[in-house]
Amino acid sequence: MKLIYSSLPPHVRYALAQQKFVRWIRGSPSLSQTDLSWNDFNAQVLVQRTTYKGVLIQEAIIDWNVPLFQRPQHIATALGRLGYLVIYKTFNLCGDNVDGFREISKNVWLTNKNQVNKLEGIVRLVCSTDFRHTSDLLLNKRKRGVLVYDYIDHIDPQITGENTIQRLIALKNFAFSGGVDYIMASASRLEAEAVKAVGRDKVILIQNGVDKGHYRNPAHKTTDLPPDFVAFKSQYSNIVGYFGALAPWLWYEAIAELAERRKDLGFVFIGPSYKGGLDQLPTSENVLYLGVIEYSVLPAYGRQFDVGIIPFAPGEIARTTSPLKLFEYFALEKPVVVTSEMIECVVFKEVFSGDSANTISQAIDKAIDVKANPEFKKRLAQLADENDWDERVRNMESLFTRLNDRRG
Repeated sequence: MKLIYSSLPPHVRYALAQQKFVRWIRGSPSLSQTDLSWNDFNAQVLVQRTTYKGVLIQEAIIDWNVPLFQRPQHIATALGRLGYLVIYKTFNLCGDNVDGFREISKNVWLTNKNQVNKLEGIVRLVCSTDFRHTSDLLLNKRKRGVLVYDYIDHIDPQITGENTIQRLIALKNFAFSGGVDYIMASASRLEAEAVKAVGRDKVILIQNGVDKGHYRNPAHKTTDLPPDFVAFKSQYSNIVGYFGALAPWLWYEAIAELAERRKDLGFVFIGPSYKGGLDQLPTSENVLYLGVIEYSVLPAYGRQFDVGIIPFAPGEIARTTSPLKLFEYFALEKPVVVTSEMIECVVFKEVFSGDSANTISQAIDKAIDVKANPEFKKRLAQLADENDWDERVRNMESLFTRLNDRRG
């Protein structure tokens, strides 16, 4: 029964996931009985709406408790820290198990309730990877405030899958033809594309960033690490590490060649396997896959790296991606090696790059040479400060200013 459920189209799984029987089949725990009802949320939270700097709804795209803590969660928590009320909608597919409203971070409320669709005078954020929204749904939501299309990825079947690509293209065409109030781009090339379509005034560049406080938390220094990782690390003088999705856009051919030619290095990969990524990792003795590690303890593992690597395959995905892990490596003060076409990374002169297994190998050696250099580490820490999520989302405050201007 689980196999049948997992084979269903995403929108069908979402509909069924709300049913108690299906939740029992999936082995999900019962929905919480302590979450606030819509009436209680109104009486306890929304009644104080004027005390917040503004209200934002993150339309459902990924559950809060997915294995990888991603852009939507980071934007939500950063806005919450800055004094905004954020309502984060969830499909309850990955362990959120909310039935009503639950505060999950300062000023950030998780919900599975659609009554929030009726709220007026707010900013709504819709991700470019959300195939569930149609133009009619978006036009209805736009009437109630400011509608923002978060253009976070180049639209590509490698990222979204063949089954949803046409829906995402339709969503993008709707946004790029003036269907939304603003487009928020995650990378400079995406920004340029949006500006060409709708004009400078309707585009905001919000690249990815880092929660520097999380990565610098001293508690990560004493986190217990699994014995296989400790044993693996002891065999090599330098560890080259990656955390993130093992997805089709990684350059597996170069990774395999690197592992073969650099037996002196230990290569560590952390993250969920996406579309068979794990099967493409080399099985060399100097390659270790640790699976999915919770975001709460991920920095403890990253601290063990000597070099952080982001080996995206050459192509449009590499050229249009602003990877969170770049800034997370910076916060850990680890030198970073990327493939040369990763424009958002190589713009930093501190980042090393290569366009082949051979030149990436040379870049790793250059990174190792400076890994303990105090001045270099200080510069990486400074880059993390400059690209912290709190700094990033301050550029979003203009959306709320424009909303107030419109209401005035």
